[in-house]
Amino acid sequence: MLGLKRDFNFLPVTWVGWFVYFLMPAKRSIAQKNIERVFQESLSTDERKRIIVAYYSHIFRCIKEIFILTFLSKKYLERRVKIVGVEHLHNALQKEKGALILTGHFGSWEFAPLFLLDKIKDEINQVYCVRKSLRFGFLNSIFWGRFEKAGYKVISKENALSQIRSVLKNKNAVLFPFDLRPPCHSKSSLKVNFLGQSSSTYTSVACLTYRLNSPVLSLSCYRLTKRQHIVEFHPEIQHDVYENKKEFYLENTKKYNKRLEDMVLAYPEQWLWSYKRW
Repeated sequence: MLGLKRDFNFLPVTWVGWFVYFLMPAKRSIAQKNIERVFQESLSTDERKRIIVAYYSHIFRCIKEIFILTFLSKKYLERRVKIVGVEHLHNALQKEKGALILTGHFGSWEFAPLFLLDKIKDEINQVYCVRKSLRFGFLNSIFWGRFEKAGYKVISKENALSQIRSVLKNKNAVLFPFDLRPPCHSKSSLKVNFLGQSSSTYTSVACLTYRLNSPVLSLSCYRLTKRQHIVEFHPEIQHDVYENKKEFYLENTKKYNKRLEDMVLAYPEQWLWSYKRW
């Protein structure tokens, strides 16, 4: 049973969200299919509809924010973003083994993290970010370029493991998008539970933890109001120790998925449901 704590009848929606909902046939909407799949047993029809409309409303705001980055100053925009939980990053870095930071497509993920590094520069010199290559090269230039301009070192998801290992050995931090679905042919994945569904999940984080004993924590972004974003560090995920490597990978990957699930369910309308996760 999913741990739901919010009243979904009062999620913020806009006329754009309703417009897209009525315009988009349910059979063609990946977002609607995923939301129905996950919440069919735990929420009423009206509550599921509210999440769908709130999700479309949220995505429209995210698109607007991507455009305003071009026209408004960084100094003006950074006032919209508040960072909380930095002590969890501090505690992880004190172990001097780098830090693996699980994150995902939460909140305005192309906007809020751009204002993170200036506010944690006293904690760490360099933060790396693993990103998937987009289908069109010019989009990579735009979205990767913004993160690089903000101070991140971008690591391509393809063959990223060796680069991440070097980053951790140099005591730096890596943002790892843990909500991506591994390719069907991937050998570094397991089937574990996520949001009540059997989900193919990367074992990369468990592998790195097993080899390097680096701390793993998580980071989420969420919108409080139209112009107020929170970027929140969550406590370290303490890994369980097993002599058998496969068991270590399985049990700790379950824990990482559980943390990811908790972050999704805190603000379910602000996760990327349009992605083919299952």
